[in-house]
Amino acid sequence: MTRTEPTLLERVTELFPMVRDAEEIIEKERRTPSEITDALYECGMYRAFLPKELGGLEADPVEWLEAVEALSRVNGSVGWLCMLHTGQTWAQPSAMKKVLDEGRWILAGNGGRAGGVARAVEGGYWVSGRWPFSSGSPEATHLFGLCVLHDENGEVVLSPKDGAPWFVVPYFRREDVTLHDTWDGLGLRGTGSGDFSVDEEIFVPADMVDEKGIWAITYGTPHEKGPFIQAAHSAHALGLASAAMDELIKLTHLKARRGSYRQLRFATDENLHIAIARSDARIRASRLFQNDVIAKAFESAQNNRYIDYELRVLMAEMNTFIVHECRDIVNTLFVESGVGGVFNSSRLSRIYRDMAVAANHIIIAQNQLPSVGAYWMTKDMEGGPFIDNIEMSAIYPPHPQFADRAGIRVDVPTKKRGE
Repeated sequence: MTRTEPTLLERVTELFPMVRDAEEIIEKERRTPSEITDALYECGMYRAFLPKELGGLEADPVEWLEAVEALSRVNGSVGWLCMLHTGQTWAQPSAMKKVLDEGRWILAGNGGRAGGVARAVEGGYWVSGRWPFSSGSPEATHLFGLCVLHDENGEVVLSPKDGAPWFVVPYFRREDVTLHDTWDGLGLRGTGSGDFSVDEEIFVPADMVDEKGIWAITYGTPHEKGPFIQAAHSAHALGLASAAMDELIKLTHLKARRGSYRQLRFATDENLHIAIARSDARIRASRLFQNDVIAKAFESAQNNRYIDYELRVLMAEMNTFIVHECRDIVNTLFVESGVGGVFNSSRLSRIYRDMAVAANHIIIAQNQLPSVGAYWMTKDMEGGPFIDNIEMSAIYPPHPQFADRAGIRVDVPTKKRGE
């Protein structure tokens, strides 16, 4: 079948000059200009995983990862935001249609830290709290935060299956939250990853709340059935590694300054040639690994309720491995650049700082890998694989040997609104 619509990669390629021109503004103002936000929304990048019934693309994840990598190669902060602003939602269709009738849906928040308290009442929840590291919050129209559910007596509600605290995740309108300018990071400076808070309790209707923990399946799209958003950590890192190689090669083409023996022989240094060749091979191999795993995971999501468990293990392994592989590539290329990459005015310096911050994200921390290794060692043992209460966000829902909350809902005694 002949494709008539442009790919996401083709759409975002047209935005490269705008993003390059805004590089200094992004670094200094620590957020992306509104015209870039508008362009990314209009071209579909910020609606890539929004269900089609709501006007989204439901893009193929491999195609989407190509676009994330390409934008990350131009600017790490913009690429990072494209990983987060996908349009994915667990809000009910009627509530989402009302939101979209009134404007856009650009989401930011924090689903990793339970910074909020939610009290169940008739028709919804009263919520307050504060959440950190909310990348993309300056341009977001809605924000979300993980909350511990409490009953009418102020007691923490526990899961009837595993006895752990029960979480809910509400959506807040931008006008109902306070943004705190706490983001002044080493790298990814343009991501606006500050705190936000709901200082006084506000009511959030149930149709704007994930009542089952996080990332409920609401629309039945394959994108809801696995951690495809998290997989963009690898694509983002590949973009930064490719950008570092681009910048190092540019340095080799500069005319040597008078009296600099190192610069004079820089482009002919055999160690530099080896570093560039090995980096290129590692980037290409990592990209093939990523695309192979994600294509298989998407096929599994299209055919099953959830992605096959072993594929989810592979997604966690792939994501963590590639990010740290790329971190090592960027470090190597930065060292090879000598003094040429150390100034803040150097794009290689920015790429180095962006990569350092990106690789420190908890989702792709190397302490995920022991559980992956334990799975491969024990997956064929009698009784199933040994998994040490796996915490990897890429392995959700848990393995069948653990509690799967997806099919249950806690019945919390509720008061009427305002009581």
